[in-house]
Amino acid sequence: MNEVAFLILLLSAYILPVVIVLNSKRTQGHEKNGWLIGIIFFSWLALIMYFAIVPKHGHKKKTTKKKKG
Repeated sequence: MNEVAFLILLLSAYILPVVIVLNSKRTQGHEKNGWLIGIIFFSWLALIMYFAIVPKHGHKKKTTKKKKG
């Protein structure tokens, strides 16, 4: 029984970073897909890089100002 519990714990530790990035509002679209691929291959290291590199509030939309007259 201990082996099964250990494998469940190990699988949960591997899947947790994927779930965190999927639920994050920091990235969207292809950028999120790239981070997910990195996390699948490098797991916790990529998650640490994700939190260090990606802005906390995500990307802000660029606003264009209209010129008057």
